Amino acid sequence: MPSTTAITVPQLSRLIGLPGAPVIIDVRIEEDFEADPRLLPASCRRDFKTVSTWAAEFADKPVAVVCQKGQKLSQGVVAWMRHEGISAESLEGGFEAWRDAGGLLVRTATLPPRT
Repeated sequence: MPSTTAITVPQLSRLIGLPGAPVIIDVRIEEDFEADPRLLPASCRRDFKTVSTWAAEFADKPVAVVCQKGQKLSQGVVAWMRHEGISAESLEGGFEAWRDAGGLLVRTATLPPRT
């Protein structure tokens, strides 16, 4: 049975680019990110260890949190954010499920700096 705090790859892929789409936050550890430094479209990277310092940035937006396998890190971040009243879900299966499903990935080297 799917978790009530998770979003599936097909669900998220249908929302990307639409008004009201969730903000996608990549919380993969540096080692996993360096092994494959691509991001889901429109996602931003954040350190899961400092969620208490950045979670409030997303208080008025729905959020989808992505870690490597959709287990520990993303679920922990989602739990923190939901405790703070933020509408957050983890990506079921994480980055690996998105990649394995053929989801669009963006190479970070080709992205302009965020302002």
